[in-house]
Amino acid sequence: MSVLLKIRLVFIFMCFGTLTAMAQEEDFIKDEGEVVEGEFMINKELEITLPPAQRIFQKVPPDALNDRETEPLQYTFKEYNPTIGDIPTNLRVLKLKNERLTTKPGNYLKVGFGNYITPYFEASLNSLPDKTGNYGVKLKHLSSVNGPVDDGNSGDSHSNVLLFGKYIGRKASIGGDLKYSRDGYHFYGYDPGTEVSKDSIKQAFNEIQLDFEMKNHDIESPIQYKLYGSVYNISDKYDASEFGFRSGINGKYKINDQIHAKLDLGMLFSSYKNPESINRSLFRIFPGLVYTTGDLMVDVGVKVVNNNDTIVGDTKTNIYPSLKAEYNILDNITAYGSIGGDTEEVTFQSMAKENPYINSNFPLIHSNNSLDFTLGVKGNLVQYLAFDVGIRSAIYKNMYFFVNDTASFNRFGVIYDHGNTTLFQVLASVSYFKSNTIGSTLALKLNGYSTGEVEKAWHKPKFELNYSFWYNFYDKVKFSADIFALGGIQTVDFRDPTPTRSTLDGAMDLNLKIEYNLSERYGAFVSVNNLLGNNYQIYNQYPTRGLLAIVGISVSF
Repeated sequence: MSVLLKIRLVFIFMCFGTLTAMAQEEDFIKDEGEVVEGEFMINKELEITLPPAQRIFQKVPPDALNDRETEPLQYTFKEYNPTIGDIPTNLRVLKLKNERLTTKPGNYLKVGFGNYITPYFEASLNSLPDKTGNYGVKLKHLSSVNGPVDDGNSGDSHSNVLLFGKYIGRKASIGGDLKYSRDGYHFYGYDPGTEVSKDSIKQAFNEIQLDFEMKNHDIESPIQYKLYGSVYNISDKYDASEFGFRSGINGKYKINDQIHAKLDLGMLFSSYKNPESINRSLFRIFPGLVYTTGDLMVDVGVKVVNNNDTIVGDTKTNIYPSLKAEYNILDNITAYGSIGGDTEEVTFQSMAKENPYINSNFPLIHSNNSLDFTLGVKGNLVQYLAFDVGIRSAIYKNMYFFVNDTASFNRFGVIYDHGNTTLFQVLASVSYFKSNTIGSTLALKLNGYSTGEVEKAWHKPKFELNYSFWYNFYDKVKFSADIFALGGIQTVDFRDPTPTRSTLDGAMDLNLKIEYNLSERYGAFVSVNNLLGNNYQIYNQYPTRGLLAIVGISVSF
C-alpha cells in the first residue's frame, strides 16, 4: 500500500470520528442524522506500523530506613463525660431571662388570705447593698379568727416589726436590731360546747427587744473577738412580766499555728414579776485552749457558772470540766466526742415561747446539766450530701415539765424534777444542697428519759422527725415541703381528784408551698398547712387547726 493511500485512510477516519462526536453533542432533531447509503472498501491486508517509542526509566534509590530518625508514637486520651439532658415533659414553664447582677435593695411585699378567716401580710424594705453595711425594716402579720374549738374561742394572731442595721469598718463591724412582737392566743383546752367567757380565756404576749453586736473581721489579727448584748421586756395579759439584760464576750488569741487560747464571758440579769418580783442573776466564765495537729483537734477548758436560782434562794456555783475532740478518719469523714456540762437558762421569755398556754403563776429555775456526753461521726458521703450521726447522754437536775394545772383546768403548770433526770438520745441528720436549685434536710431524734422525783417526763416527746425539701424549677417556680412528726408524749391531768395519765396519739404535719414568678416583679403563691387535716395534739386538750390554705400575691421592687 502506497504512502498516499495510507494518508487518505487516516484522514477519512479522523473526519468520521469528528462528525460522530459533533452529532452526539448536538440536540436530536427529527429527520436528521440518518445513515446515507454508500460503499466502503476495506482492505484486510492493510497494516499500520508505528516505530517503537523510546522510553527512559530513572530508578528511585531505596529509602535507607536505618538512617531515618524515628520518634516514638505519642497518644493522648481525653476524658469524655457524657451528660444526659433533662427529660422533656409536657409541663412548659417560661424561664426568666438571665440578667446581670444589679444593686437592687431586695424589697418585697406579700399579701394573702386563707380559710379560718386568715389574713397574711409581710413586707421588707432594705437599703441598697453596700460594702460598708446595710439597714432596713421588716413587718409581718398572720392571724386566724377561727380555730379548731368553738371557732373564735381558739383563734390566734402573730405580729412583729423588726428594725435592723449594720456598719462594716476596716477592722470591725457593728450592728443591731430592734424588734417588737405581739402574739395572741386563747386558752381553749376545754371540751367543745362548754360555756366559757371569751374574755376570760384570752392571752397575749407583748415583747420588745434590742440586740447589739460588735466583732472584728481582720483575719490576719491574732486576736478575734465578739461583743454582744441584749435588753428585753416581755409581759402577758395577766400582769406577768420579765425585764432582762444579757451581755458577754467571746475572745480568741492565736499563740502559734497549733495552739490558741479562748475566753467566753457571759452574764444575765433579770427581774421576774409573777405576781411577786424576783431578781435573778447568772454569770458564766469559760477559759480554754484549742490544740490542732494534723487530723486531730482537742479543745479543753473549764466552765464556772454562778447563779442564785436554788430552791431556798441562796447563791450557788457549779464547775464543769470541758473536753472536746475531733479526728479526721478520712478526707471527708470526722469522728467527734465531747464531755462537759452547763447551766441552761430558763426564763419567762423562753417558757412563753415554748408553751404559750402556760399558767401565769409558775416558778423559774435554771436547769443544771451536770454531765453531758456526746459521740458521733459527721462528714460528706458524696458531693452536696452531708450527714451527722451520734449519741448523747446527759444528766439534769431541775429539769422542767408541763402538766395540766389544778387551779386553771385549761392551762398548764410547771413542775421541776429536783432529783436527777437522765436523758439518752440517738441523733441523725442528712442534708443535700445544690447551688440555688434543690435542697433537702432530714433530722431525727430518739429520746429516752429516766426521771428522779417526778413520775414521768411529762410532755417530752420520745420521737422527733423533721424533713424539709425545696426545688427551684427553672428560676420560675419554687416548690417547698415540710414534714414533722412527734410521738410518745405522756401527759398527766390534775383536773380530777384522781390524776389521769395518758399518751397522746402520734402527730404528723405536712406543709406545702408553691411560689410562681409571673414576671420579674410580680408573683403568686399558694401555701397549705396541715395538708393531712389531722387535729393532732402536742399539748394535752389542745388540738391543732385542720387544713389551712393561703393564697396570695407578691411584689418585689
